[in-house]
Amino acid sequence: MRKTIRNVYSPLWPMTKKVFVATVINAVLLSAQSTQASELIVKPSTFNARQAVITGTVRDEAGNPLPGVSVIVKGTTTGSITDAQGKYSINAPDNAILVFTYIGYTKIELPVGGKTLLNIQLTPDQTSLNELIVVGYGTQKKETVTGSISQVKGTELVKSPQPNLSNALAGRFSGVVINNRGGEPGYDGSSITIRGQATTGSNAVLVVVDGVPGQIGGLERLDPNDIESVSVLKDASAAIYGNRAANGVILVTTKKGKTGKPTISYSFNQGFSSPTRLPKLADAATYAQIMNEINYYASESGGLNQSYSEEQIQKFRDGSDPILYPNTDWAQTVLKKSALQNQHSLSVNGGTDDVKYYMSLGMIDQDGIYKNGVTNYKQYNFRSNIDANVSKRLKVGLSLAGREENRKFPITGANDLFRSLYRSKPIVAAFYPNGLPTRGIEGSNPAVLVTDLGGTSNNPTQVLNAILKGSYQIPGIEGLSADGFFSVDKSNVFVKTFNKPYLLYEYQASTDTYTSGVYGGNNNKATLKESQKRESLLTSNIKLNFERKFGVHNINAFVGYEQSKNNLEFFDADRFNYLSNQLPELSQGGTAATDFLNSGYSSNYTRKSIISRLAYAYDDKYLFEGQLRRDGSSIFAPGKQWGTFPSVSAGWRINKEKWFGDNVKFFDELKLRASYGSLGNDNVNAFQYYDNYILVGNGFVAQAPGGAPTIQPGVGLSKLANPNITWEVSKKLDIGINATFLKNFTFEAIYFKQKRSDILATRNASLPGSSGIVNPYNDGSSNYNPLVPSENIGKVNSEGFEGTLGYTHRGNEFNWGVSGNMTYAKSEVIFIDEASGTLDYQKKTGRPLNSYLLYNAIGIFRTQADLDNNPHVSGAKIGDLIYEDYNRDGVLNADDMSMAKYGNIPQITYGFNFNASYKNFDLSVLFAGQARVSQYVLPESGSIGNFYSSWADNRFSPSNPNGSFPKVTERAGNAISGGAYKNNFWLNNSSFLRLKNVELAYNLKGDFLSKIKVSGVRIFASAFNLFTITKVKDYDPEGSSESGQFYPQQRIINLGANVKF
Repeated sequence: MRKTIRNVYSPLWPMTKKVFVATVINAVLLSAQSTQASELIVKPSTFNARQAVITGTVRDEAGNPLPGVSVIVKGTTTGSITDAQGKYSINAPDNAILVFTYIGYTKIELPVGGKTLLNIQLTPDQTSLNELIVVGYGTQKKETVTGSISQVKGTELVKSPQPNLSNALAGRFSGVVINNRGGEPGYDGSSITIRGQATTGSNAVLVVVDGVPGQIGGLERLDPNDIESVSVLKDASAAIYGNRAANGVILVTTKKGKTGKPTISYSFNQGFSSPTRLPKLADAATYAQIMNEINYYASESGGLNQSYSEEQIQKFRDGSDPILYPNTDWAQTVLKKSALQNQHSLSVNGGTDDVKYYMSLGMIDQDGIYKNGVTNYKQYNFRSNIDANVSKRLKVGLSLAGREENRKFPITGANDLFRSLYRSKPIVAAFYPNGLPTRGIEGSNPAVLVTDLGGTSNNPTQVLNAILKGSYQIPGIEGLSADGFFSVDKSNVFVKTFNKPYLLYEYQASTDTYTSGVYGGNNNKATLKESQKRESLLTSNIKLNFERKFGVHNINAFVGYEQSKNNLEFFDADRFNYLSNQLPELSQGGTAATDFLNSGYSSNYTRKSIISRLAYAYDDKYLFEGQLRRDGSSIFAPGKQWGTFPSVSAGWRINKEKWFGDNVKFFDELKLRASYGSLGNDNVNAFQYYDNYILVGNGFVAQAPGGAPTIQPGVGLSKLANPNITWEVSKKLDIGINATFLKNFTFEAIYFKQKRSDILATRNASLPGSSGIVNPYNDGSSNYNPLVPSENIGKVNSEGFEGTLGYTHRGNEFNWGVSGNMTYAKSEVIFIDEASGTLDYQKKTGRPLNSYLLYNAIGIFRTQADLDNNPHVSGAKIGDLIYEDYNRDGVLNADDMSMAKYGNIPQITYGFNFNASYKNFDLSVLFAGQARVSQYVLPESGSIGNFYSSWADNRFSPSNPNGSFPKVTERAGNAISGGAYKNNFWLNNSSFLRLKNVELAYNLKGDFLSKIKVSGVRIFASAFNLFTITKVKDYDPEGSSESGQFYPQQRIINLGANVKF
């Protein structure tokens, strides 16, 4: 029989089983349509029209050839099917209409109009709910999904010119909060939380790549061209990942091969990046006037020209003396107008019925925005996904992926560099007229710091991911199968920082000479620091699956076992006192005992899990799913290592009810669903059930008989043990509705609620003094390590709703669609460790996470009467901020601080997406926004640094008593109107609406492409962060730095092309 099929349909035989099945189904549809057509009377006009052979190519939404598409002449029995290259040939009258149909795609009717070449592009049927959705450990039909799962295709993600995949996700999902906090090449990723923050601990999302939980390398640096889809598990459906799923799960699926001749695709794009927003800073003349005012406030008797005379200020203004009276625009001096970035991607996919492959190579090159800077990020990546049918029952697959990430930076980090940039005074030049660099601000000249004059930091990173997988259909029981995988992940992070001394200069007017000073290095000598971190993850998984349909009963179940082992090793070494700046090797430094320094650590974590799921559907109308996972983690003490995480969900497809379908025509699909489950979080520091110690160099003093007292090394207690810590638990409830109505509209609405308990947190405020336990000072850094251990004491609730509405219009030539999504998520602290005497309105309890505690600024003291009639702190003067006496006791002190309404995590996020295509053109527009969010930023200004123009130009002063900003001070961080009394004057509403991504493309088509063996060319222009509507004036509203000193987010303009062979 197979031989007969091969002989008769030999042009179609190289297609895959998937295409063959699609062909058979479409043939059945063709037969059905032909049967109907046979009952029609052929119109004389069609019968008498001129016959011609019509040819063409059918492509999918990504421009790839689409095999197995049914092509028929409307109203006749004449039909054809596209081959593996998407090509078709059919005899038809010149006035006929061709009908193109393919499962999962919108049917298109196209008039022949006397043409002999008709190429067409099919688009996915957005109203079709038979689409497969990637879920935990498998896929499900969209129509039968009972959890809150959102999915975006890789074809949408590649439309963003941002090479960091995390940045391409913003605005595309409801329930996913994505904030891009900075734009430095190599470190320009977004923070991702699902439904906002829900814990005082880690809110990190679990990323699963091709089935491997927590794959080393993560999400950000995956090549968007390799992505098939990204799914987000937001509710209890994530419980299948148990111990790390409390914060939600992101599932990434990479592309696989397709049956047919090899298809080669090459993409290139060239981008131009620039800051979305930079603060405008005061010029030299304004800054000189400010210095006069600062001295005047300190000693009014000295007048308003104690630092600079009007004549000197004029020199700053007119530039007549660039040596002594420069007017430096530091941002213009240090930063380029735009930086270059480019991306290349080459892929090959194809295969036979038994072996399919997808292989790709990619390259990214990003420059920093510094003039003469060394900042650069390069990435080289590859991927190979091979799937093979060893036999009728046995299938195997091998996935290999790797990348080299090369980061190069100046010695000074980005935040410190922008700190120097914003602080540098406009009354100081970057370079003297003879080209010598100045001291800048306190010996930090940002125009020099961005270069390699003081050395460089090189950070090459290698990542390798390998997955061997297999599946076997077990004979004897229909629907029974086994599958599994074994994955190996490796990473190596190497950092080499060579810090060299260099010279800066200062002009001496009295002698007309330039004196030099040595900066950088250590003790005027070069230093070298090298570190290496190696990490490995071994994951193995095996499952027994059962999937079978008994009449109207559909059962899909599995039980499995999974285990993983993570190993991490780190060491670093320092060497000092290099004799030469040309020998950056550890062996070439000084030889004294004090010239060496090193440290290191290692860790091993293991996890073991039993996983199971049972899904049942009755007539695809009543849906039920139960999941159960039991996890063990070595992070906790014996006896506390295991946790159980169950979940249940159910759905009801009301449209499948006969009484509904017969009476309600408005809805095409209507589904009610709900889920509830328990999830865990073990993302905490390990081994806290032991007392932790560190080695210290001055542990104690000892004296040998007759000897001198000497300091001896010893050990210090750094963490008290708590053998009772265990899982952080999240209990999630979801109630949702999904609908398709009026054929072209889709709608989803969800109410969600989460109760997070047993949150691991440390005590501080409630520790009694009698305990003798004193935590070290909390400097607010990520490295802060309190002496007391974590305890399962925290409780946080969160709830909200999310919704999505979409509309799709399909026409013969013009197609368009629009969709919008919105999420409201609010947290509430139920319990956190607070001192017993904390005032109610200052407690974190009962308020959202990350709220600010601030004084409420209600105005400015403009007159002596204002000062006399309002309570104020000691030292307040005219021009300072007026603070509300919150408790109305007539005294202004710390009791008058109150919690701000919003923190820097938005409670509302939203997105709007518009897509359109007309003939060979297509357009994609994506807006993203946030609301009910605030950001505190107090610039580091005064005699220690420059001022934002928004402050400098609108400051209260003797000459401007109506200024909207408080008077200037010696140091804003210590000022009454600044950091000394942290207040909401510097708290900005950081809501925004941003054009996150836009792409306009043209698809070249024509016979000339076929002649040169090219199947398609797509030329496009795109942009990222093109414009932003916000009330924030001086910095990007997505930032999180309270000083505003960070590498700014980037706006990218991009041109590119994609060629397929």
